[in-house]
Amino acid sequence: MKARRLDQRGVTAVLMAFLVSAVLVVSAAFAVDLGQQRVVRRDMQAVADVVALDLVRLLNGSKASAYDKSAFDTAKNNSVARNNDALGGALSSGDVTWDFVKLVGSNWVVIPKTADVVPAAVKVSATSDTSFAFGGVTGVARGGSTRTAVAQSEESACFRIGSFVASLDSSQSALLNPLLNGLLGSNLNLNAVAYQGLAAANVSLLDLVELGGLGVGTVDELLALDNVEVADLFIAAASVLDDQGKLAQANILRAIVVHPNTPNIAIGDLVTAAPGSTAALGATINVLDLITGAALLANDDHFVEIPNLGVTIPGAVITTTKLHIIESPREKCGGVGTTNETSQITLAVTATVPGRTVHIPILGIADVSVVLDPVTVTLNLDVGKAIAKLMAVTCNVNGPDSIRVDLSSSVVGGVNVTSTLGAHAVITVPLLGSGGLLGQVLSLLGLGSLLNPPKLTLDTGVTVVASSPSSSTYDKTVTVPLPGGYTTPVGGGTGPILGPLNANTSGTTKLTLTTFGLLGNPTTITVDPGAALFSTILNPVLSAASSSLSTIVNSLQSSLINPLAKLLGLQLGGADVFAVPTPTCSGPKLVG
Repeated sequence: MKARRLDQRGVTAVLMAFLVSAVLVVSAAFAVDLGQQRVVRRDMQAVADVVALDLVRLLNGSKASAYDKSAFDTAKNNSVARNNDALGGALSSGDVTWDFVKLVGSNWVVIPKTADVVPAAVKVSATSDTSFAFGGVTGVARGGSTRTAVAQSEESACFRIGSFVASLDSSQSALLNPLLNGLLGSNLNLNAVAYQGLAAANVSLLDLVELGGLGVGTVDELLALDNVEVADLFIAAASVLDDQGKLAQANILRAIVVHPNTPNIAIGDLVTAAPGSTAALGATINVLDLITGAALLANDDHFVEIPNLGVTIPGAVITTTKLHIIESPREKCGGVGTTNETSQITLAVTATVPGRTVHIPILGIADVSVVLDPVTVTLNLDVGKAIAKLMAVTCNVNGPDSIRVDLSSSVVGGVNVTSTLGAHAVITVPLLGSGGLLGQVLSLLGLGSLLNPPKLTLDTGVTVVASSPSSSTYDKTVTVPLPGGYTTPVGGGTGPILGPLNANTSGTTKLTLTTFGLLGNPTTITVDPGAALFSTILNPVLSAASSSLSTIVNSLQSSLINPLAKLLGLQLGGADVFAVPTPTCSGPKLVG
């Protein structure tokens, strides 16, 4: 029987298992303890953030030396007490410290608390540590973390340029039905009272989140929606109005028929705000502005035919109306430096006027018949673009009392009404009782008398133009008082929308003079435009052509141009700036 050979292979395996186990235990210890330290770091960051946001509310624009430091200490201690559940245990007063800071370049620099410098923000540091579960294994008994946060007090506001709410009267509301019907493919037939009810209603962005059923949970998520059906937005606003008890306005919104081909819109194009904007959290949007803004937005960069504007013009018939939406209006929310722009549209309207005969006096002849050809009147309204920049929000002890906005022109618009027509007159100049007209004829001919009454024949083209005065660029600062600025605009524009009529000749103007000899044989000459007789006949005819169209142009002014200009915020040398409830003077914001 052979003897068994002895070896050490089993001993080696046991030794290796022991060594691997030791390594794994140490690694696990490190992992557990590092995890605890990471939790401490997260907790301290949360404490620093919350305390900084609480302390920054105490900033009021004073110098650092003027503040009551004990008030900041008390606010700090109260904030820590509300958030004192960190992993490392309860924090002591010294674990959380604060300082005033200002921004130098891209860095926040600490300001001494006795300095005569206005702090821009508050910096908070929070420190804690925790015991390590495997300190005996790793040799490190405790681990800590210090985290900082900087919070700034932000002035912020929501504002818009142009609003369908401004001075909404019967003439403006009469335009809204055909405009909205053309934009939405709807069949609205609301009266002024109904539109005024919509103009008096507001919905908050927060209510649209909570009650609108749009599938979002925050205002930021609402503003990020980029493919919303216009009809769904109207129904969401109606749900908010239901909650307010404004059932009539809610039912109008639900009754608006939106054509299925109407493009979807992005909420952020209707109301624009920086993420987390304090002003946006409390912002409202007027219901009428929501309707009209969504309708214009859905037709951005489109020409829209409005078949019937519903405007009655005595002596004329509107034949075509084209609305081109270049840029739709929007509400803008943000801090100082936020910019907003007006909507920009063009409107082209043509109207036809039948031919007519007018009777005018010309230098001693009381009743001269002037035949005016049928004419097409063209209206072109170009709502130029203005840019507004939020410069400040001012507050008193009761809250915000004004916003200050820099307003400047970007694209200068204008209004033009143009018509071209033919005018014809045949004047027989009597030999007696014609006053100075016969004398001018004789002077032109170089004669002392005529045997038979001469005849003057005028054929001319006449262009009649009414336009807004030339509008220069502008750059001004306007202050919008609150709460009046929520419904009454400030913009600094001056001057009439449409200037007086001006008539000039167009094309070929021909004045002929025919005299008759003893036997009645005619002799015709063309009157030189430089002759006094030429202007004597032409000027009254131009005036007659202008007067014949003045009623039509005045009707366009009162029934269409003025109401539409008010709706869109058009002014000469300015634009309508509205504030939107409710600006903030001290909205806390983490900036570092």
